[in-house]
Amino acid sequence: MIAWIRKQGSSGQPGNTPIQSERLERKFFLPPSMISFVTHLLTHCCPADRKYPRGTIHSVYYDTAELDYFDDSQQGDHWRKKVRIRWYDNPQTAPSAEVFVELKSKRGYAGTKARKLFSVASQRLEVSALRENVIPYPTMVQTLSDFGYCPPNRLYPTILISYRRLRFSDPVTGARISLDWNIRSRLVGPQYDRREGWLDMEGGVIEIKGRSMDLPPTLASIRSLGTDWSRYSKYAGSIESHLEAIGSAGRLWPSGRVEHV
Repeated sequence: MIAWIRKQGSSGQPGNTPIQSERLERKFFLPPSMISFVTHLLTHCCPADRKYPRGTIHSVYYDTAELDYFDDSQQGDHWRKKVRIRWYDNPQTAPSAEVFVELKSKRGYAGTKARKLFSVASQRLEVSALRENVIPYPTMVQTLSDFGYCPPNRLYPTILISYRRLRFSDPVTGARISLDWNIRSRLVGPQYDRREGWLDMEGGVIEIKGRSMDLPPTLASIRSLGTDWSRYSKYAGSIESHLEAIGSAGRLWPSGRVEHV
C-alpha cells in the first residue's frame, strides 16, 4: 500500500515542496583530518537549523542502464538531472515510512529541486529489497511528469548512499549550509554483479546554497583550511569508486584527491 501524503513543508524533511526557485551551490571537499575542526567552526559561527539541525540521510539514486546521469555529472554537462528516492534516519523500526521522490535539476552551478512525499511499507527500504522499486515505477514516472520532466530512457534503482548531516544557516546572508560525512554507498541495481557490500568514502563535504556565489563572510576562515571549491558529487564519486578495480589506490577518495600525511 502506497499513499501520497500532503503536508506543508519547506526545505526540511517532512512535506512536499514545489519546484524551488534557482539557488547557487558551492561545495568544499574535506579530507578526514578536517571534519572535526570544521564541525567546531560551523557550530560556533553559524546557528543550527531550527527544525532539522542534524540527521542521517538515505537516498536511492536512479539511472539508466548505461548510467547516463553519471556520465553527465562526470563530464560536467551544463544541464544535469538526478532522480532519487530519499528518506531520513532509520524508519525501518515502524510498519511504514515516509519517502520522497525527488528531481534535482542543475544548470551550471544553479539548481532547483522538486519533491513529493509518499508513505511505503518499511520493508521496502531494506537493502535486499531496494533492487525493486521503492514505489511502483509508473507512479515514479507520473511524479516526475508532474515536475515537468519525462525521462528519455527507463530508469533503474542504481545505488544507495547514506551519510550524516549537520545543518546550519548563515546569519548574514541567510544561505543554507550543511556538513556531510560518514558517506557510505552500496550498489543495489540488479545489473551489477559485484557483491562487496558497502564502501565507506573518505572525507566529507560542505555545501553552501544561497543567492550568491560569494563565500559568506562568516565562513571566510574556510579558505585557511587549504581546501578548495569543487564540483564534488556524492552520487558520481560513489559510482566511480564502485566501478574502479577492487583494491586500487585512492579508490575511496574523489578523483584526483588523496590526503598527504
